[in-house]
Amino acid sequence: CMAVWCATNASDVASKAMAVFLPISGFVALGLEHSVANMFMIPFGMLNGADVTVQQFMGNIVPVTLGNIVGGAICVASVYHYVFGTKAQA
Repeated sequence: CMAVWCATNASDVASKAMAVFLPISGFVALGLEHSVANMFMIPFGMLNGADVTVQQFMGNIVPVTLGNIVGGAICVASVYHYVFGTKAQA
């Protein structure tokens, strides 16, 4: 979500690429799981011979997706709400 917000505000392609790269690499460096990244990386590994079953993949993707939803709702949405508040009545 942060990568999308940053890339939206960047004006050229190099800035957009860097805006996406930095938050995602930080997320991975912290050892956190990201459901969209896992939806690519795990099947890609499976197609290249990784010893991972579909059941193991589903056992990973379900809790990771739920955690991303809760984490995004709490961490991102509540911080945005705190910083920007509610829309003023006109």
